[in-house]
Amino acid sequence: MDEQGKTVQLEGRILNVIYANEENGYSVLRLSAGKEPVTVVGCIPAPCAGEELQLSGQWVTHASYGQQFKAEAVSRRLPTSKRAVFEFLAFGAVKGVGPVLAEAIVNAFGAKALDVMEEDPERLAEIRGISPKKALLIGKEFARQMGLRRLMEFLTQNGLKPYLAVRLYKAYGAEAMSAVRENPYVLAEDFIGADFFEADTLALTLGFEGDSRERIEAAVLFELKFNLQNGHTFLPYHKLVAATNQLIDVNPEGIEE
Repeated sequence: MDEQGKTVQLEGRILNVIYANEENGYSVLRLSAGKEPVTVVGCIPAPCAGEELQLSGQWVTHASYGQQFKAEAVSRRLPTSKRAVFEFLAFGAVKGVGPVLAEAIVNAFGAKALDVMEEDPERLAEIRGISPKKALLIGKEFARQMGLRRLMEFLTQNGLKPYLAVRLYKAYGAEAMSAVRENPYVLAEDFIGADFFEADTLALTLGFEGDSRERIEAAVLFELKFNLQNGHTFLPYHKLVAATNQLIDVNPEGIEE
């Protein structure tokens, strides 16, 4: 293909999920995108048949599996038609919902079924076979998926890799979005894996001041970790202040505090 190696756009609907790693979000999908289905690989957490995807990435050739589309940025849309919503639910998008329940839910609420599941899950108990307890469990699982999905979209729209959303959600659960908005520098924690500069760019975009306490603390930690990785077990106090000042250009008194 003459587009091999170039960054291109691809849009289509997930036909089926070949592989999905819950730990890091890496997935292998078959996507309906044109005359023939294509294979898509990349960090696409919790993918489900019926979802609409807009992808940015490159065509690559795998030694064993042939031509694939390697997704680097992902935008996702939930299905909106009655048929697509049924497929989305029937193929296991929501834990506890299989083909039989999917049909009952779609028959009851039509194309608005997903809105009901997210905004008013108690109404699922109107369906025969779904108890009030099960209705809330289904709603809770769907809310978890929506939280991860929105977190991923938020990060990718700000130039961050989608796998960071998986790690954030694993660490903070439903509070992940609030945590990153309150202090974007949590992204630079070792268990999340972004670097200081990625977190700093997001923080400044969100309106954090250049001399905010969160920014200074993150910069000090960055300098300590950077020097540790280069074999130093400590930094003299004044050298640490000076290095941090050079990194983010703030008043040394604020760093000392």
